[in-house]
Amino acid sequence: MNTVFDSINVNYSEYSYFNQLAKSEQLHYFFDLYEAGVARLNGIDLQTFFSAIKDSLNVDEPISNTDNEDYPLDVDRVDVMIDDHHIMIESNSLKAVRYMINKFIESGYILRRDNDTEKYFRKDKLTKYMRIFHIVDQTSSICLN
Repeated sequence: MNTVFDSINVNYSEYSYFNQLAKSEQLHYFFDLYEAGVARLNGIDLQTFFSAIKDSLNVDEPISNTDNEDYPLDVDRVDVMIDDHHIMIESNSLKAVRYMINKFIESGYILRRDNDTEKYFRKDKLTKYMRIFHIVDQTSSICLN
């Protein structure tokens, strides 16, 4: 039988963040990880989660609706999705995509373009340009000098 502590997984970036915290903040961070592990074992109730967010924002509109005319897919818009292993950047402007890639590199991410994964997502993309990168490693920062 798995315990709550078996379900807690901490990646490198979270561990680096944890090491930079003060002792009291580290304790709060650990309790948050524990609560997330309990939620993972018990199953996540997304309806309650989004209701709580909507109530805290006091907004009657949907939280995110990109198909609306209020949020056009113009050249200034860049969608970035990041997880522990990949970064996906989508935009109608190649210049904006390159700018975001450079910002990630300047922030210390060591990236490798993943063409095979791009082919997999190409049929579902919403914008003109899409780039997917595999995160090789993350350093503190990269000096451009």
